Amino acid sequence: MSKQTESGYDPIALATATEKVVVDGNRRKYANLARPLRFYGGTTSATEVGCNLRCEFCFSDKPVRKPAKTGRFYSPQEVFDALTVSARRYGHKLISASASEGTLGREHLFELLTLVDQSPYIFVLETNGMTLGADAEFAKQLSKFKNLHVRVSIKGTNPEQYHTLTGARPSSYELPFRALKNLINAGVSVNACVMASFSTDEDIKAFRDRLSALWPGLLLSLEIEFITLFPKVAQRLKRKSLTPLRIRRGRQVLAHRSLRKREVRAPKEAKSWALI
Repeated sequence: MSKQTESGYDPIALATATEKVVVDGNRRKYANLARPLRFYGGTTSATEVGCNLRCEFCFSDKPVRKPAKTGRFYSPQEVFDALTVSARRYGHKLISASASEGTLGREHLFELLTLVDQSPYIFVLETNGMTLGADAEFAKQLSKFKNLHVRVSIKGTNPEQYHTLTGARPSSYELPFRALKNLINAGVSVNACVMASFSTDEDIKAFRDRLSALWPGLLLSLEIEFITLFPKVAQRLKRKSLTPLRIRRGRQVLAHRSLRKREVRAPKEAKSWALI
């Protein structure tokens, strides 16, 4: 099936359209400039506005779905200053921007990373890998920054699942894998994570095999993610008749009792889940 005839939107075209809304020269829109997160032993993160995917399971609401009406524009210096003040307060060595797509606004990103390189902090670039997979030169440009780590988040364990969960063209599922290859070839510190709440054990194994074929070392730092059923997430999934097989509740991962039957229904009440 060609890209012209396959169903779904083009994430690269959506990235271009979204940048017109959330990027103004070297400034980018943010909903929040600094908040402490528990990930990686403690991270200070800004909340970006604007994404090129529309994942049904995404916890980020207005920053992704209403970018024109959310947040305000900030310069790289303003973002960096806010991140460093918060990082010093909480004793964090890692800083990041999250809740949307980190590669939108390349000029803004490069200026921010230049500031980070002059600091003691490491910046974690959160990305779905679409733009980095479509443009190998982008990965090469990132290789000049020494205080950078890129985290490529893959939405599902196969193209069909990815299409169901994001609405994007199935063929665009290849882009994050290309992004990983481009980043590795450019010498950029990188790891992969995969959202596996809708995946069977067999799906996850096949995904791991594919990642190993790309670069075996990626398995050492692979993160398997499971969604949290926030109210808006649960409502969105129910409208689409999608049931996750596993969810995260606090620090626990719970499995749906229908996991072995592989049923697909709307999310049910708490008694449908069991600790695994």
